[in-house]
Amino acid sequence: MAGDGPTGSSSGSRPPVADGRHGDDPAATIAHIAAAISRHLPPHVAEVLLPALTIVPGPGRALLVPYSAAWSEVLDRHVGDALRLAGLELGLALLVADQAPSLVRSASFAETLADPGNQLALAACRRAAEAPGLEHNPLYLHGPPGSGKSHLLAATAAEARRLLGDDAVVELDGHEFVAGHAQELVEGGDDGADGAGLRTRLERALLITLDDVQALGGRALAQEGLFHLINRALDQGQQLVIAGDQPPRRLAGFEERLTTRLAWGLVAPLEPPHLETRVALLRKLAGKAADHHDGAKLTALVESHAGDLHRVVELSRRLISGEELTAPSPTSVDRLIELVAERLHLRPSDIAGKRRHRAVVTARQLVLWLARRHGGRSLAALGGLIGGRDHTTVLHALRRAEDRMASDAEFRRIAEEVGRAAG
Repeated sequence: MAGDGPTGSSSGSRPPVADGRHGDDPAATIAHIAAAISRHLPPHVAEVLLPALTIVPGPGRALLVPYSAAWSEVLDRHVGDALRLAGLELGLALLVADQAPSLVRSASFAETLADPGNQLALAACRRAAEAPGLEHNPLYLHGPPGSGKSHLLAATAAEARRLLGDDAVVELDGHEFVAGHAQELVEGGDDGADGAGLRTRLERALLITLDDVQALGGRALAQEGLFHLINRALDQGQQLVIAGDQPPRRLAGFEERLTTRLAWGLVAPLEPPHLETRVALLRKLAGKAADHHDGAKLTALVESHAGDLHRVVELSRRLISGEELTAPSPTSVDRLIELVAERLHLRPSDIAGKRRHRAVVTARQLVLWLARRHGGRSLAALGGLIGGRDHTTVLHALRRAEDRMASDAEFRRIAEEVGRAAG
């Protein structure tokens, strides 16, 4: 079969590589596979196609990850025969994977997986895109990293563009707002000869989104700019959708007048997605790479490696890369309770009981944070393991623990010590 390609005779000097490897050099392996594909394509096609592919070799197969959905269609429709011939030459199955995974790049409501933790926010975002400015204004989304805030903002913007046109939407980011947008809004000045400056775009917009609003903490000029932006948008009936890692009243370093504005409309919390949702998302992002694992293996991998959406994306990339992953047995909550109780000079029964003494509350936060980190358990499961607490109580404790991990050196040190002891 190798002789069918344009330069197939040259392949006779290379034996098929049934495991997709070329010595111990991954770069040589990838080059070997690319050369085989190139031999079965017209030169002008290979010259354009191969730079748009990521080739991921693995045992008995290689995954071809296109740069975009458009390249996926090209591969599926026009390059199938060439891939089949190259695969026969190499002794490998050449599989076209879904495009490199990203939540935000492909964001749409159709791509958003409904979850008990995002139902209110998802419904409110749909309404904001369909009827901007009519209700829930501003709409404020908050939740821990990896709960889906950026994806929902991007999906809302994409839907509004589909319904109302490109000029109807302006997307802002908190870090960029601090770096330059705020000064432009506060100081005014020339908006450009073509009228394409930020102030003009904002005036034309029907929907404005701002991600990572917490980046404005302690930034007086940026907060001044956002305060006036919110006032103008509300006066003109423009829809605002803003996301941060904390509820408005808990944003660090924010003026009270600004947090009041942020909380004027609907404040919608986002919770970490349930295990079933994370597994479904992994299947969606990893595509064919996930099909090599049975349901139980995927569930175990998600439980141990992907407690939030960011980690699901990272896990999907690792699967696509062909990395061999194992799911360690989760550390038992009973073991964590024993270790934390010993470290804080408490009884294990105190942590699982009803006491609300400060040391006990700290111990529960440590146990929940460590259990989530080590086992990826759902909120409901964690609540059941420490005295039957409901998922909202567990979520609040986890958020407090995240805050303390960032700001409380002693809390962080204890968590690291217990984590090492738990293995």
